[in-house]
Amino acid sequence: MPRFIFEGAARWRSETESDIVIKDKHVTVVSPPPEFGGKLGYLVPEEVFAASPASCMNTLFLLTARNSRLGLKKLETKAVLEMDAEGLDKLIFTNIYFLLTIALERDIEQERKKANSCYQIAQRTCPIRQSWGEKVPVTFQMEIQ
Repeated sequence: MPRFIFEGAARWRSETESDIVIKDKHVTVVSPPPEFGGKLGYLVPEEVFAASPASCMNTLFLLTARNSRLGLKKLETKAVLEMDAEGLDKLIFTNIYFLLTIALERDIEQERKKANSCYQIAQRTCPIRQSWGEKVPVTFQMEIQ
């Protein structure tokens, strides 16, 4: 199997703000939460991090849906990442929760079964779940609109 390597960078901008840069393209500016000395009004790094596995789950579901010939009108994945902070020397992720919201082109029982099958495959294939194992609970939910 091929090995994949993904890179991103944070470049200090000023005070507590950093530019997030991927492939030499500016993506956004982040600052830590105000509780850690950051400024209000900026994305925090953990929010950007949460969006990444949400995008990954979207991709897994889309690829599975395409292979299953499942017609979608809408797909949105939200990731909620929980973290415990016991001080600056101990910050740990404690849970990640994915909510997939879909709308089907044809909302019939056969398509709902296909959607559930795609959902099961996406959960099983999720690299976050496979990487973190039991150390950090990863939970999933799917809603069909």
